[in-house]
Amino acid sequence: MEENFNLSVCGKQTAAGGSDKIELETSASYVTKNGSRYITYREYSPDHPEQHYRTTIKVDSNNVVTVMKGGEENHHLILEQGERHKCEYNTPFGSMTLGVYTEYVGISLDDHGGELTVRYSIDIESELASSNELTLKIKEAKNNVNSSNDS
Repeated sequence: MEENFNLSVCGKQTAAGGSDKIELETSASYVTKNGSRYITYREYSPDHPEQHYRTTIKVDSNNVVTVMKGGEENHHLILEQGERHKCEYNTPFGSMTLGVYTEYVGISLDDHGGELTVRYSIDIESELASSNELTLKIKEAKNNVNSSNDS
């Protein structure tokens, strides 16, 4: 995996009257295959910084976003505006099925990067568990741009 892009991830979650925000700056791979764009990056466990897992976000030509996360808490979320999908979510304590309803998908991506914003809610047995917003900003790494100009 060639990590030739810089990625900024901002995740916001509101649940049970409280809210949380996670921000991450990292290197990422950004490729287009068969009409879909793939953003792949590594995340590290806060409890075990020596361990990492891979997250891949696929944006297909129909503006359906799929988030695939590996590791102990692997999951596969399908985010499609106006649709509710059931998704498996695995934790160290077992797996559960979540309902994921996507309210909004905003995509502004090209070959040089761009932005992706998704707003969605998660329910467990039809009870609202959280409201979420995920924003990714991806751009070519400066050293990647310079190296391509040297050719």
